[in-house]
Amino acid sequence: MTGTLPRRATAVPGGAFPPARPWTEERLARLVEDVARLTPAVSGPVATVRVDGPAARIDLDLVVNYGVHLPTVAAAVRRRVTARIAAHTGLAVESVTVTVVDVVLDTDPPYPGGDGARGRAVTAAGG
Repeated sequence: MTGTLPRRATAVPGGAFPPARPWTEERLARLVEDVARLTPAVSGPVATVRVDGPAARIDLDLVVNYGVHLPTVAAAVRRRVTARIAAHTGLAVESVTVTVVDVVLDTDPPYPGGDGARGRAVTAAGG
């Protein structure tokens, strides 16, 4: 016999179908890392995401360029990540914990995992 068989739906009590869950925690972590990388002065983000029902908890380690105001960068990353996760997945973001694990100086080479353009120092004014 060749071909594929039709997929049989699995019903749950009450006659409803179980909700589809296309967003794995690893896939969400990659999305969070991509969003964080778009924030000015951030490179080399590493994310861990835990999903519990309709809520997500995010831990994010960042490398930040020297000379920027760290609370401002952390707030910007939290705001961007929360908005993007909610928009793309419909999950409520319970918490975003941002940890700055390193500061990159102007003379340092680009951080592994980051893009080359973010390896140079950026001032708090964005220039």
